[in-house]
Amino acid sequence: MPLKEYRLPSSLRERLAKPIGELFKDEEMNGRAFRSEVEKATFVITVGDRVTERIAELGRIPEVHVIDGRERRVERRMPDVQYRRLIRVRNPPGTITNEALGGIAEAVKEREGPVRVLVEGEEDLLAIAAVASAPISSSIYYGQPLVGVVLVRVDRAAKRRNGEILKEMGVPESG
Repeated sequence: MPLKEYRLPSSLRERLAKPIGELFKDEEMNGRAFRSEVEKATFVITVGDRVTERIAELGRIPEVHVIDGRERRVERRMPDVQYRRLIRVRNPPGTITNEALGGIAEAVKEREGPVRVLVEGEEDLLAIAAVASAPISSSIYYGQPLVGVVLVRVDRAAKRRNGEILKEMGVPESG
């Protein structure tokens, strides 16, 4: 299947610069409230190398972790977080591709243990793809550079807001 890219329109840039969930600042990462959220989560998806490591350090291996081997656009070592299956996708900066959407959807359906989605390109916008595929009541954690970690609790309202973002990016609606 040819790679189809959905670009982030400038109209969304400012809106997406703000957290789309609850922000936990770096200094709150070791606090009780953050730890409690991680412990009670039933299905966890992490987007970002450092976020994936932080959640794993708290003793929680994400069901799906989406990484690109980079931190703030600088190459770094891959997170030392276990996984049973690897899915590779291409996703250039400032886009969400059909490959990334499909790869994350496939990872979410996996029932045989943790899945790593390795992105060639950039995973920055893929929390949006994660919300699209995640089951209701999932917890999605993604990095807010130089600030902390954002937790998106997936519910119908989050799915609806997320669907509007994807629609503005030109992503066709799926079943």
